[in-house]
Amino acid sequence: MLSHLSQKASKRLREAGLATRTLTLTIRYAGFETHTRSKTLGEPTRLDSDIFAVFQELFRAHRDVGRKIRLLGVSLGGLTHGGEQLDLLDAERRAKLEKLTRATDHLRDRFGFGKVQFGGSLRRDEAGHDRDDS
Repeated sequence: MLSHLSQKASKRLREAGLATRTLTLTIRYAGFETHTRSKTLGEPTRLDSDIFAVFQELFRAHRDVGRKIRLLGVSLGGLTHGGEQLDLLDAERRAKLEKLTRATDHLRDRFGFGKVQFGGSLRRDEAGHDRDDS
């Protein structure tokens, strides 16, 4: 679910021509107790993989494994209009990810968001087959 939410937020971010620096995760437990945690990045990003990695980090660090989760939410803040500073040592990898992201967004626009997902957002049914719940 966290992967799916990250991808949806990332796509909307790119559609608006924006990048984000502040990522916020909200976890609400069965008793309606809500915890919100944020992380601000050194550089803005619009890549699914960067955004999902931060949300995974926040989730792992702050989840109470003994409690059932009622709601999981993500939000992006600290928005900028591009102007990302690229790490020169990682420029080739980032360029490949940008190309992959553009292709993924194009396919989602054509066939629907739920038809093109990264592996982390797929769930298995009882028979062990991947399924999409969107």
